Amino acid sequence: MVLTKINPIGNFDCWSPSWLREIKNKNFSSNIGQPLFENAELKLWQIVLEPKERLPFRRHLNAYSCNCLIDGLLLSRNANGAIDLLRFERGETYFRECKEEAIHDLENVGENTVKITIVEDKLILSEKSLSHLF
Repeated sequence: MVLTKINPIGNFDCWSPSWLREIKNKNFSSNIGQPLFENAELKLWQIVLEPKERLPFRRHLNAYSCNCLIDGLLLSRNANGAIDLLRFERGETYFRECKEEAIHDLENVGENTVKITIVEDKLILSEKSLSHLF
């Protein structure tokens, strides 16, 4: 995945009024996509986005890994104002650790239907809770 930052944190000048309303209303889903499987430790999601299709702002609290099934070009607007362009190649996998809440949307700005599987780690363990093991 290639990430290109196209708008800095704190700059909402290029944002549409509808996106700003979504952020202001704080009605964020914790659904990353369509759930496929879940147990006590992880949840498997799938995102399928047609060209020009967009997922509204949603909340990430847990670490997750993504696997891209098709080449794609996505735009992600973050609640802090930052906007990133994400270029994926088929077969790429990446991991993201959430150290704090992340709120963003996802829009397919490419020509291909984007298909991504996501494995969300549901176990949120702090170093403090693990310290008794060492």
